[in-house]
Amino acid sequence: MEKLMEILKTKDFWRNSWIIPGALYGIAATILTFIDLDETSMKKTSIFMSLIILTILWYVYTLYRSYKLKELSLDIDGSEIVIKKGDIFEYPRNVYKVIAFNEFFDSCVDDEIISSTSLNGQYLLKFYPNSAKITELNNKIEHDPRLQYKISEKNVERPLGGKPTRYQLGSIYKDLDFFLVAFSKFDNNNKAGLKLHEYANCLINFWNEVNTLYAQQEVAVPLLGSGITRHKDFEANPHQLLEVMLWTFKISKVKFREPAKITIVLHESHYKKIIFYKLKEFEKNGI
Repeated sequence: MEKLMEILKTKDFWRNSWIIPGALYGIAATILTFIDLDETSMKKTSIFMSLIILTILWYVYTLYRSYKLKELSLDIDGSEIVIKKGDIFEYPRNVYKVIAFNEFFDSCVDDEIISSTSLNGQYLLKFYPNSAKITELNNKIEHDPRLQYKISEKNVERPLGGKPTRYQLGSIYKDLDFFLVAFSKFDNNNKAGLKLHEYANCLINFWNEVNTLYAQQEVAVPLLGSGITRHKDFEANPHQLLEVMLWTFKISKVKFREPAKITIVLHESHYKKIIFYKLKEFEKNGI
């Protein structure tokens, strides 16, 4: 019901839905102006009532279609962004897939530092299933030339364990066809959290990093921020997080040209909470 009310409060819904009924009213007015009908009053009333019924039915149909919308393609300043439900691991090798890590690029899946059910936990278990593989990944991240310029602090003391090098939020390590991004801050208790300005700045840095690395290929991105334990100074539902992602992409001035595009891949638990119709606002200038 909340999703339905949000659509009804959107001015564009009423404006766009009125186009066809408005055209019908215009045609009817023209006909009644230039054609002399017998029993004009009765026929005009019949036409008027028919138009009211058609208008109500059209609005109900348009509302239902907007409510049931489960996929959307946006053109944001010339870049195509597709938003839909899916599994990021099902995308092929020629698509870069984004996996969110914390600011240390921790790789220990122990359900304390990294949960085995999280996206990065699944990634590590799938592609780095043993200690030798994990050590290999850690060495590659530690010696990556690009990440050397993204280090914000070394030798960090972490009482509950974890890697000691902190990287700038939004930094990306390219692991074949995956983009591993430093996305959440960790406190001394290894709890993830971000303030609103950190979240926005992280996303802007992330889009700029992607722009450097994507090589004109499609990039599949999960709903970043949905897995963070705490948003320290703001509360946001999946729809609001998605709006921030789109807003930061727009202000970053990053341009994805054909055939490249961005696909924001929503988990099943998230896409039901997305008001797809409202996202069309991001195609307008000034958003």
